[in-house]
Amino acid sequence: MSINLEVNVGGLVMKNPVTVGSGTFAYGQEYNSYFDVSRLGAVTTKSLSLKPRAGNKPPRLVETPAGMLNAIGLQNVGIEAYLRDKAPWLREHNCTIIGNIYGYSPEEYAELARRLEAEGAADAIEANLSCPNVHDARTARGCTLVAQDPEQVQRYTEAIRAATKLPLFIKLSPNVIDIAESALAAEAAGADGLSLINTLLGIGINPETRRPILSNIVGGLSGPAIRPVAVKLVWDAARAVKIPIIGMGGICNANDALQFILAGATAVAVGCYTFRKPDAAMDVVNGMEDYCRRHGVEKITDLIGAMEMQ
Repeated sequence: MSINLEVNVGGLVMKNPVTVGSGTFAYGQEYNSYFDVSRLGAVTTKSLSLKPRAGNKPPRLVETPAGMLNAIGLQNVGIEAYLRDKAPWLREHNCTIIGNIYGYSPEEYAELARRLEAEGAADAIEANLSCPNVHDARTARGCTLVAQDPEQVQRYTEAIRAATKLPLFIKLSPNVIDIAESALAAEAAGADGLSLINTLLGIGINPETRRPILSNIVGGLSGPAIRPVAVKLVWDAARAVKIPIIGMGGICNANDALQFILAGATAVAVGCYTFRKPDAAMDVVNGMEDYCRRHGVEKITDLIGAMEMQ
């Protein structure tokens, strides 16, 4: 039986529903020694800013029983180096590219999106409005993420939408009371899709020293521990909006990924499990195809939102 894994995420056609979580896959080059990264539905880049960022001081990572806390602080090469050194490699290897962007104002986001489109360096834009670890918790008490304020989500999305015709995905935060409010704001402002979820906020403390383990104090929790939360938030958002969703959060295998699709996601992203198993995303692709064959599903799109209520 022939299995069709192709999906269309807000105008971005992907050969299969699997991409990678921004920040967990760099720009794809290192992982190509483990598998042909062009076989993924898309490669999502590490967040790009107008200027290079060194990120936070170490320690920046700490393992947890079912995942990890990170406070990398959006370390990245900057847009110029990406256009010069990274994008050409991805194009030479026939990768579909989702360019993840990060800025400090709507104008910065708009400029990044404009540059990526003008240089042909992305096939879609993922706007990170929800990174939780770029502010020092000692000095940023009360600081909110753009994604926590629906009015700000709408303002930023409108600015990016006006700057590019590429498919635009807004990456939202789980650290809100009602994910539907921000999801609806992004949709109303012209987003073509949503990326859900970014990491949950967490702190690790060393009892021996009585000090925080991360230099930033607060980090983002990812890994299998957050998967049930992520699936629930995808389900909530899918019932509120009409635009497609890329689901992510704790995906380690095809069964994990299929939970997101059954909850309403059109595509998925494999994140921190890549650190343990570099070809994990490709395993998910293969596992999805095997699932469809075993269950007589000819098109993966038939599974979107197909959870059966008891």
